[in-house]
Amino acid sequence: MKRLFALLPVLLTLACQRPEVEAFKHQPTPIVVDCYVPKSVAAREDLGREYAAALRARLAAYTVVVPEGVRPPVHAAELRVKITGWSRERGPSPGAVGAVTGVAVGTLSALLGNRDAVYDGVFWGMWAGTHAAADREREERLGYRPTRLSAQVALYRAGDPEPLDAYAVESPEIYDAMEALSSADREDPYRIQEEEAKAFARVAVKKLVQTFGWMPLPKPAWYGVQERPQLLDEPTTPEH
Repeated sequence: MKRLFALLPVLLTLACQRPEVEAFKHQPTPIVVDCYVPKSVAAREDLGREYAAALRARLAAYTVVVPEGVRPPVHAAELRVKITGWSRERGPSPGAVGAVTGVAVGTLSALLGNRDAVYDGVFWGMWAGTHAAADREREERLGYRPTRLSAQVALYRAGDPEPLDAYAVESPEIYDAMEALSSADREDPYRIQEEEAKAFARVAVKKLVQTFGWMPLPKPAWYGVQERPQLLDEPTTPEH
């Protein structure tokens, strides 16, 4: 019974899908992956290529993907990823987050004439502090400090201005999908960035799979490539 309730949101999503989403679910076209990184981020082009490559590798385990450098077909779909937040700085302490949030909410609530302004401030302050503390716990579990990142992801059919699927990906989801690294790798910023990109791909593709109900393929599917050499750290099928 508990498993049924856990699957209920996914079942409701699949039952209420638009006709074009249902059609793409059964007959998906090859997908092009584009990743936009803000100009404020250092080495943005290299970062965008790494995240796009991780997404392609992950997505190809479920459906046909257009490799980088291959001309896509005219009917290709496009997975657009836009990084909206990026910071390597550690956030303020949970106590500071809770205090600032509580004061801000309480003050605004009082200005609006709410008699429960103090209660509102305390409630939202505790809520913000709890989430900040959870992020710190995730960092301690990993043994290194990951980048704080947020992104918007959308899948478009060729010629359709409305996305088939659109969603956000936030840092807590990425942290939960990241794997602990060896002591040596924890000091390597490039190894950490690689794991961040893979974790982002795990989260982003999982949400697509939930929408379209795709099953893992026997081997990665690449458009226009008969046989693509497998990377040493690239699984043939996604881990569960």
